Amino acid sequence: MKSFIPPVFSAVLLALLLSACGPSVYYVKPPDWKDAFKRDSAIASYREVLRDVTVFVDPGHGGEDRDGIGPGEDVVEADVNLRVALTLRDYLKKAGANVMLSREMDKTVPLEARAEQANANNADIFVSIHHNAAGNPYTNYTATFYHSRPGEMGYAPSSRDLAKYIQRDLAYVMGNPGPLASFDGTMSDYLLYPGKGFSVLRNTTMTAALVECGFFTSAYEEQRLKLPEFNDIQAWGIFRGIGKYFEAGIPRLAYTSPRVFRENTPKIEIQVRDRADIIDESILVYIDGSEQGFTFNRKTGKITVSPFAELSQGYHHLTAQVRNSNGNSSAPFELYFAVGNPPVQLRSTADPAIVPPDRSAFSMVTVLALDSTGSSVPDGLPIRFRTSSGIDTMLTLENGMARVNVYPGRAERVTFEATNGPVKTEGLITTSTDAKYTRGIVMSTDGKAVAGATVELPGGGVVRSNDEGVYIVAGKDTENMRVVISATGYFGREEQLSGRPIQDPVLLSPVAHGALRGKTVILDIPDATENMQDRVDAMSMRHLRQLLTASGARVIVPVTDGKQTLEDVLALYPEAPVFQFGVSGSDRVITLRANARSDSRNFGVRMQRIFPQFTGIGLNRFVLRIPWREDLKNRQQISVTLPVPSNRTYAQQLAPLFSWNIAWAMYASILADEGYGTEGTKMVEVTVHDAAGKPASFVRVQLNHALTAMTDNEGVCRFIGVSVEEDEVRVIDDGDYVVKGVRTEIMR
Repeated sequence: MKSFIPPVFSAVLLALLLSACGPSVYYVKPPDWKDAFKRDSAIASYREVLRDVTVFVDPGHGGEDRDGIGPGEDVVEADVNLRVALTLRDYLKKAGANVMLSREMDKTVPLEARAEQANANNADIFVSIHHNAAGNPYTNYTATFYHSRPGEMGYAPSSRDLAKYIQRDLAYVMGNPGPLASFDGTMSDYLLYPGKGFSVLRNTTMTAALVECGFFTSAYEEQRLKLPEFNDIQAWGIFRGIGKYFEAGIPRLAYTSPRVFRENTPKIEIQVRDRADIIDESILVYIDGSEQGFTFNRKTGKITVSPFAELSQGYHHLTAQVRNSNGNSSAPFELYFAVGNPPVQLRSTADPAIVPPDRSAFSMVTVLALDSTGSSVPDGLPIRFRTSSGIDTMLTLENGMARVNVYPGRAERVTFEATNGPVKTEGLITTSTDAKYTRGIVMSTDGKAVAGATVELPGGGVVRSNDEGVYIVAGKDTENMRVVISATGYFGREEQLSGRPIQDPVLLSPVAHGALRGKTVILDIPDATENMQDRVDAMSMRHLRQLLTASGARVIVPVTDGKQTLEDVLALYPEAPVFQFGVSGSDRVITLRANARSDSRNFGVRMQRIFPQFTGIGLNRFVLRIPWREDLKNRQQISVTLPVPSNRTYAQQLAPLFSWNIAWAMYASILADEGYGTEGTKMVEVTVHDAAGKPASFVRVQLNHALTAMTDNEGVCRFIGVSVEEDEVRVIDDGDYVVKGVRTEIMR
């Protein structure tokens, strides 16, 4: 019986017999490739699955990168990569695919640009073509790489699926084995670059594989690689692998829910489409890296995700994957959705940006998040903060900002990045031995650090304290420097700095003993019009906002801020009281109104007692009803209707003073409602004259860089309930004014 020797073994035997004469060149033409008819028939068989598929082909190296040269100098890797890629392009186009190449000639294309091109063109798959090198001239095999490893960042099961299909057909047509380190010839790029992998695979957002067809450092393989026909066969193997990959079906995932949710337990839906069956057990859904619960409707192909826990405001990262009955996984699926009011922009500052190379020196980085209206995003937004020096932490937005200290040490430069979902800001901190640098700390008299304190420098510069109350003055000589240190909710003070690297602590006293710190108040004008600047109710509301903010309260004014409607604000702050202002052309007196809640009525009683002390105008009876908004009946609500200037009420020129008196009356009422009694505190009376020595009427005076009042006809204004010993007063209106006298008395 005649023995039969398979063609592949015949080729190996022939190669061994001829090895004494130098490297032999032998390869088998694939049966479905060796003539044009069979080749076209095979291509046609993949048209249904490759029609409209976008394939990005990346011929590795090229241009300035032409160092990969075979031992006989017969091939340059960059050229072989390009020849294989161009033929692969032609095969794919004949099958109906859309094909793009990172290069079509010998030119330099940076690694990052290759991935960026593929991402920008929304390619379905990315295939990078290479040929390998080794120190051992006998090493030769075919390997296909995918990114990362199962269970690690960046791993996509679909990339390994694609790698398996390409590896099987490419190794077959080349007659090459796979690497001994792999069962199926596919390998993680982490084997070569632990934790990083190949740049082109790491930075692409789609299913991606990198092919090392063979070793150009092998004298045997070099002789095959220089042959255009063999390069065509290589392209054929890759083409067949791609075709079979798509033939097995690719589950398609589509997000069908809103991108922004008001509620923090959103219902998220993902649509699955595939001609093969989906394996239920293969479905995985993650939000911010944590696995989530879901239901899957096989009839509709809909995955409904229910987060296990409430989600914080801002962006959240959603990923999902499924696998079909043929073993193919869905392409990488990830997107960001938002809860609440998401940021559209992040801004960052490093203060100072240059520090001395000292381990104790640091820069205070502040991150501000802005929404679509340009307003700061409400508190609670998580900010991921990373630096080139190894910091990787989560910050939380408070008072519209997030802050963190960065210690460069002796590093010449440290870069930083702050992100919330897809929104990002970057910055740089450098060191210099010439940097001038001093720091101090601002504390409250109750022993707590004062965050966000403002240090006003000579010439108009400003620095702020961080969450630990630390401020830094950089680039200036601080010897005998006079600064004003103030903070929201505290009385400020003027200080003289020393030239020392560490300044003495500065103590600030809370306004009204901190009675309003952390309180939220909503101010509203229901009948707002376009021209409200000079309306007495609008002026009163602005002044009250200033007093409350200076005392540490959070004040929300929907009508003037333009950020949110009153309905939005009421939903965000369900416990906040609402104070409304209005005007009446028919009334001669001030009218107070409240709803039927007991806390509203009690507040109104206090107002009836306090208002006459400030306004000098009579009060109407207290009306227990809401004149404008019925939907405020279930929260504390007070409204004040003011008479307009007229010959029956007060002169037009008195409107500014009247509005300040109304603001102080409301302010004193709110303090009393919070339990702050003025007994034992001070009343500070300030008299102001102009340059001619006459009383200065209707000018604004500020006490201790915090509270503001306006002088009357006699040039006098009064501050009540003052809770600090020292008094620093100044006129803040432009003009040549002199503080003629400051008188204080203890209130009884």
